Amino acid sequence: MKVSDVLLDGFGFERGIDPKKTVRKYLKYKWFFLLGISIALFLALTYLFYAMPLYQVSSKVVIKDREKGVDFSDNPLLQEFDSYRSSKIIENEIEVFKSVQLMKGVLEDLDILISVFSVDKFGRKKEFYKSDSPILINWENRDWKYELKNDEYKLEVLDKKTFRISFGNVSEKFKFGDQISGHFGDFSVSLNDSFDFSELESKSFVFYFHGSEDLARAYSQGLVVEPTNRQSSVLEISTLDNIPQRAVEIVDSLIKKYNLQTEEEKNSSATTAVSFLSAQLNELAMEIDSIESKIERLKSQNRISDIDTEARVNLERSANDRSQISNYRTQIQVVESIQNLLQNSSTEDTKTIPSALTLNDVALVGAIENYNSLQREKERLLRDVQPSSPLVVSLNARISSQRSNIVDNLNNLKSSLQIAVRNLEINSSRYEGRSSKIPQIERELQEITRLRLIKLEQFQMLNKKNEEAQMSLTATSNSFLRIIDTAKASYAPVKPNRIIILIFSIVMGFGIPFMIVFIKNLFDNKIDSKNDAENITQLPVISEISKNDMDENLVFSVNGKSAVAEQFRLLRANVFSTIGEKDTSIILVTSSMAGEGKTFCSLNLGASLNLIGKKVAVLEFDLRKPSLLRSLKMPKEQEGIIEYLLGETKDLNRILKKHPDLDNFWYIGAGKLVHNPAEVISMSRLDTLMDELSAMFDYIIIDTSPVGMVPDAFALCKYADLTLYVLRSNMTTSDHLAFLSNFGVKDKLKNPMLILNGVNVVNGYGYGYDYAPALT
Repeated sequence: MKVSDVLLDGFGFERGIDPKKTVRKYLKYKWFFLLGISIALFLALTYLFYAMPLYQVSSKVVIKDREKGVDFSDNPLLQEFDSYRSSKIIENEIEVFKSVQLMKGVLEDLDILISVFSVDKFGRKKEFYKSDSPILINWENRDWKYELKNDEYKLEVLDKKTFRISFGNVSEKFKFGDQISGHFGDFSVSLNDSFDFSELESKSFVFYFHGSEDLARAYSQGLVVEPTNRQSSVLEISTLDNIPQRAVEIVDSLIKKYNLQTEEEKNSSATTAVSFLSAQLNELAMEIDSIESKIERLKSQNRISDIDTEARVNLERSANDRSQISNYRTQIQVVESIQNLLQNSSTEDTKTIPSALTLNDVALVGAIENYNSLQREKERLLRDVQPSSPLVVSLNARISSQRSNIVDNLNNLKSSLQIAVRNLEINSSRYEGRSSKIPQIERELQEITRLRLIKLEQFQMLNKKNEEAQMSLTATSNSFLRIIDTAKASYAPVKPNRIIILIFSIVMGFGIPFMIVFIKNLFDNKIDSKNDAENITQLPVISEISKNDMDENLVFSVNGKSAVAEQFRLLRANVFSTIGEKDTSIILVTSSMAGEGKTFCSLNLGASLNLIGKKVAVLEFDLRKPSLLRSLKMPKEQEGIIEYLLGETKDLNRILKKHPDLDNFWYIGAGKLVHNPAEVISMSRLDTLMDELSAMFDYIIIDTSPVGMVPDAFALCKYADLTLYVLRSNMTTSDHLAFLSNFGVKDKLKNPMLILNGVNVVNGYGYGYDYAPALT
């Protein structure tokens, strides 16, 4: 579509309509255009009359940005010492310039928190700056007590000594120099001696007290800071103000404040670093002393000077003790074996005691040897004499005495050996315990030593950084910023631009009414009334159907007394009056495009006919986008009209389905879709279908495709007694109806009549379809 087509759409040129008629549509709104231009000019002139002229003040600076090759440091030594000065990223510095806190400091330094205006007889205000004002406000005690939405103070000079101040509904008379208390603190007012009282242009003034935070926010929002191009770090700082001198001072002070702040930031960073590093160094020194004391205490507590020597000595002592314990336990076993031997033998026995040379007790060894000698002598006597011989008896007495002596010596020896074993085991355990502790002591000592080395490395590193920070403080600093152009104001006001505002007001004064009328004509091509449809098509509207707000498409199954149901009853009556009473009547329902409600009208017309006992069949002949079964909430059938026309289904009863809730209401679905529905409809079996249905039903309603999109409906026109062409209010356009009239479409349709669907009740008949019978 061409742009010219869009611009001319709504004028009527594309439809061959007389342009004069279209122009007359706009001329009838001529007073609307004149009124719009007059109002726009009046508003523009009023604005220019009261608007304060604004001057532009700008300055250019270069920011130190190493990323863009800008660095003011020429001395390499300074670069080395000045390690706490960071390179600036220009995007970040733009935000710093526009920060509220920076602007707040500028405004407080310049002391421009009071605005003074003179007011002429027309209510226009003229602002003064500091000493240029005829009245001077001395804000002595600045103490904000509460915030006010309207803090305008009106001052009227009565004479050289007195004045009147009005604030809200309160008005009070004062003398110049009097102390006045307000919500922001105390102030006094005095006349400027440089002004002649008799020559004052106005004696009415207004003044405002501003909080530094709010005023800084307003100035920051109006400040424009942007680079001159992407490759450089040159910033242009500009602002608009009705007082050029004030803007110049603000911009210059802002640049100075920025430089001072960055320098203080650098010094603060270095000072903070020195303080932090010194504290860390002192803490590290204390930690190192504590670690060394811990090493000394660990060695002293464990009486260790050399870990390796101590471990070797303890192991040797423990091994010696274990060897002696083994020897003593061997002797105890020998003693116990001799005791067992003695306990298991009597005095008469001649058994000797095994040799006890392994025992260290000489007396016991001698006693055993003596005992064995007596036993051998007894054995020799018994070979010659009887046991009762006096010699044998005497010898037995000596053996018994010696035996008792041996037993006592064995007991004493065993006890002493056991005591010696216990003592050696205690000593060995002590040595082994000391040896087992040595790895733990060694590990603790290694950990402490390792921690000492780490702390020493940290101490050396921090000490180096501390020296660098101290040198940075003493190094000669260089500026972050270089001023290219100091702040200068424009020679003439840049705002408001009178010529542009006047031209703009005329354009808007004419353009806004024109666009309103144009849009109204442009988009007002939808059919929303019965008269529009009849005038364009020259066809009668047989019925108007209101919007269906119910969930069901069959309105009679939900509420048979609704407005929509009554309208379909009226449609039924009009159909009767049009085609009369016949054995079988075929009604074709079509439309211009999809979505206009032809399926809805087909179903409900059939339902209304069914209510009076007529046998009705509704056919889903929209073979491209069928919606009949979906509207009935019925499942899609595998066989339908397409299968019947193609001859795949011979029996009509297989595709003819009865509605489960309505008597004598039948329907046939489209079946499986094909790519050539127009050719399918043209097949000869269509005549057979219509003949069979005509013999079975009183009314046949054909729901076909839109004639405005496809030619399917024309193949069915020859069977129809009546064609109902469905329009949808505020959806069907005049172009659709022009197609119906201009291309001979309505001549091809059999007895065509219109149905206007989706009519708004407000625009409908004007009555409410509530004339229901009173049941008693």
